[in-house]
Amino acid sequence: MAGFLHNAFAVTKVALARARFLAVFLAAAMVVGYWDHIKNYMDKWTRPPVAPDALTQAAGDVEYYCVMHPNVVRSEPGNCPICGMPLAKRKKGEKMTLPGGVLARVQLTPWRIAMANIQTSVVQERNLARDIRSVATVDYDETRVAQISSRVPGRADELYVRSVGQEVKRGDPLYSLYSPEVYTAQREYLLARKRVNDLPKDAAEDLKMDTVDVYNASTQKLALWGMTEKDFAELDEAFDKTGKVPTHFVATSPISGIVVKKNLYEGGYVQTGDTPFTVADISNLWLQVRIYEQDVPLVHLGDQVAIHIESLPNETYAGKITYLAFQLDPATRTLAARVEVANTDKRLRPGMFAEVNIRVPVLAEKQDDLGGEGATMNATSYRSRMESAALALVSRDTVVMNATRFRGALESYFAAQMLLAQDKVEGVPELLRDAAKKLEAIKGDADVAARVEKIAKLAQDSASRKLKELRDSYREISAEMIELGLAVGVPEDGQAVKVFHCPMGVKPNWLQLGNEALNPFMGTEMPTCGSEINRLPRVAAPVATRPVTSGSHVLALPRSAVIDTGRSMVVFVANATMEGVFDMRSVKVGPLAGDWYPVVAGLEEGDRVVTTGAFLLDAENRLNPVEAEEAVTQPATTSAPATSGPATQHAHDGMPDGAPAP
Repeated sequence: MAGFLHNAFAVTKVALARARFLAVFLAAAMVVGYWDHIKNYMDKWTRPPVAPDALTQAAGDVEYYCVMHPNVVRSEPGNCPICGMPLAKRKKGEKMTLPGGVLARVQLTPWRIAMANIQTSVVQERNLARDIRSVATVDYDETRVAQISSRVPGRADELYVRSVGQEVKRGDPLYSLYSPEVYTAQREYLLARKRVNDLPKDAAEDLKMDTVDVYNASTQKLALWGMTEKDFAELDEAFDKTGKVPTHFVATSPISGIVVKKNLYEGGYVQTGDTPFTVADISNLWLQVRIYEQDVPLVHLGDQVAIHIESLPNETYAGKITYLAFQLDPATRTLAARVEVANTDKRLRPGMFAEVNIRVPVLAEKQDDLGGEGATMNATSYRSRMESAALALVSRDTVVMNATRFRGALESYFAAQMLLAQDKVEGVPELLRDAAKKLEAIKGDADVAARVEKIAKLAQDSASRKLKELRDSYREISAEMIELGLAVGVPEDGQAVKVFHCPMGVKPNWLQLGNEALNPFMGTEMPTCGSEINRLPRVAAPVATRPVTSGSHVLALPRSAVIDTGRSMVVFVANATMEGVFDMRSVKVGPLAGDWYPVVAGLEEGDRVVTTGAFLLDAENRLNPVEAEEAVTQPATTSAPATSGPATQHAHDGMPDGAPAP
């Protein structure tokens, strides 16, 4: 029994020894595993009731800081150890008062500035322009396209134009039409003309008026079918020689150009309203351009355009915007625009693709000039290329100017007509010479110049005081004025100028206004003899061209300096008096011009803005997200009083409070 107890005691002793070892091991493991918790509890139990660094502040609720170096904070008044300025007093926890326009402030040590590679640039004035690029399609000028439609049914017995692409001039024959209706109308006209010519001088006034009215009606009918003064002259001449009525009517081209469509073959029949031929003048063309929505406010009528054709890489054409649509295309979010371009060399062809470059002012409310070194193309180079290309441009300005000068000459011409219609000669030679003098300013081709010269010669020779001789001179001048007017036209904003024809005497034609004939050749004997057979073309006023110049200076901001928060544009400006301090400001900018923004508000010339590292400063500022959100929503201002605003002060960089900044 004693041996058993001894053994049991020994086993128990060994077990307890091992249990103590396990307990010590477990206790050590628990201490190691929960050391952080144990340390925190020890700190909590041993922490004094007042922190040592707050003992000096317990005396009051105010503190003192440096206005120039906000990181310097003291519990007692004194001077700043950096700049020596007296410390300002404020309540503890009170936000710092920032200068006007400053939304937030960030301060970094030189070491952190170098590590962040923060670089700045000076805000200064620059010549800015924006290049708007787009694609376009070459198209016909709708004002220079003529659809020669049939006004009377018949059979085309002969074609003078046999294929598409053939060039024609104004008045050239296109096809010969046989039509019983035309034959009957021509016969009626010739009979009415014969009755007018056979009227005795002592015929009753009622008979004269009835005979003239029948003639005027028959003439008007043929004129409405497309007969011109040349056609009437040929018809009269053929009848006077042979006494026969022509069986065919020859349709002519109303403009010079190229036949682009042909829907008629020899021997084919045409009905009223059919379009056998379409003629287009391609000396001037249109470009159908699409302008993106964000560029629409920058583009204006008259802006000059540089045009590059893919198939003509070495050519630069010049044009200008003459039309802007009133509605955006909802599918593409683009606005249709039209550009007029000269094509005197006929190298441009409708259907070609083109790239257009429109140089526009960057701030329309501040400058009207164009050009600038901030754009993708140098202003001087752009302007010289545009000017050289514009030399080939058939300017609509010149066309309208010629039409305006011709209308000015018509005033003297119509005054002479009134006198001759009243059988008066006094003042007629002077009026004709005055009309010729006004025509001298008209510029044009050799044919136009020859007609102007001939009118001047005829006007100088019309010095006679005899009525018959003056009417002979007026008849020759009228013939030249009609041809000149058909070439240069009259302004669209005035009255229509009509060509009248009378069969009496030498079958004269003349120009006049209104619907009632005022015959300058028959005078008081038969003043109403005559009917309208044609009208002079009318020329629309051009769109004023905006010049391409070097432009005015605009305060410019580098693109890399601007941070778009979605609700405003902000920049960081290096503080001029505090080293390492960057102020966040809200700015208003104009449309981007190359790598530069024009400054509207928020900055002044000479400010240094952060161009590299601005996003790092913004991230540093946003360590306080509430204040940062408040800051970026503040409006930009150029001059605002100092207000109390948020200031993010991350200037300590690990240094204790109160330590001077390096």
